[in-house]
Amino acid sequence: MSVSTQRFIASRITFNLCMVSVLLLPMSPVPGAEKENSAPKPAKLFTSSEPISVTISAPWRDLERKEKYQGTYPAKIEFTDELGNATSLNLTVERRGVTRQVVCRFPPIKLQFDKKVVKGTTFRGQKSLKMVTHCQKSSRFEQLYVLEMLAYRMYNIITDFSFRVRPLSVTYVDNKHGGQQGPKFAFLIEDDSDVAKRNGQKKLKIGRNKSNRLESREASNLALFQYMVSNLDWSALSGPDKEKCCHNAKLIGRDPLKEPVYAIPYDFDATGLVNAPYAVPPAKLPAKTVTQRLYRGFCLHNATMADARQRFADNQGAILALVRDEPLLKSGSRKKALKFLEKFFDILKNDRAFHKNIMAKCRK
Repeated sequence: MSVSTQRFIASRITFNLCMVSVLLLPMSPVPGAEKENSAPKPAKLFTSSEPISVTISAPWRDLERKEKYQGTYPAKIEFTDELGNATSLNLTVERRGVTRQVVCRFPPIKLQFDKKVVKGTTFRGQKSLKMVTHCQKSSRFEQLYVLEMLAYRMYNIITDFSFRVRPLSVTYVDNKHGGQQGPKFAFLIEDDSDVAKRNGQKKLKIGRNKSNRLESREASNLALFQYMVSNLDWSALSGPDKEKCCHNAKLIGRDPLKEPVYAIPYDFDATGLVNAPYAVPPAKLPAKTVTQRLYRGFCLHNATMADARQRFADNQGAILALVRDEPLLKSGSRKKALKFLEKFFDILKNDRAFHKNIMAKCRK
């Protein structure tokens, strides 16, 4: 074998050994990929009750004035999360609601997101969110919706079968006509699909419900809560749309024909606790004002009412503390709300009053 041939063979062996070594080496990550995957994420939207300061840019003047148009407007929301990340997200906004679209100069809003856009942010997983706004310029109205937000939180204390909320401080920038409003108080309401998911249930779409389908313990919690805040504007059995139950309540469950269902209440601006100037009791009920409490639970669920009564009694301190400790409430609003709630707890703790006003008033 010639010297040149030997050198060639030796060089090929060396080359092959090097290739084997390279193949056996662990794969190195793509530069920046490890950082992206391991970077901490901000807490999800409804895992905190701390207010978020946001700026939302949209053609607000058009949205306010074009009352008949119920479509979407392009918008942008900007904020800094708790990790210090400056975030800007594209979305759409639209009018929503029924009564408040009539009585409010600035109506409630629905925010619509693309889930790809919100990935990795505080809003991750969100697609559609209801936002309760300031309604009118007067600070008096802001107090009303702070109380409405607290109503949601009171029910959070009682049960996980409830909507979570997140307060906002919003600056509204008109990106078409110029100018801005705010900052103004607002709050976001958890989507019902998320309420269902974290309770091991799913959203239900049925036309009508029956009282014997309602899970009894939660039905008692619901009825007693509505009595506490003096809400007459609700139904867990039917709604204005015959094809879509219910009125100011969403249903969740697994199989409405085989398993109990749960009614999740929302929209508390017509309660006596809030006592909005435009709120009136339903015409068919014997109440002259929304502050007049009427029990609307079903006798079918009286067997579980003792447990509900105890649950509310055990959480009296926590419920009243929500009002006492809320920094956005003015002194007058705070005192009225506390007095109103304390009257409920007086009834709750008095056996005779509890029987007269609640147990004896149940619906057959």
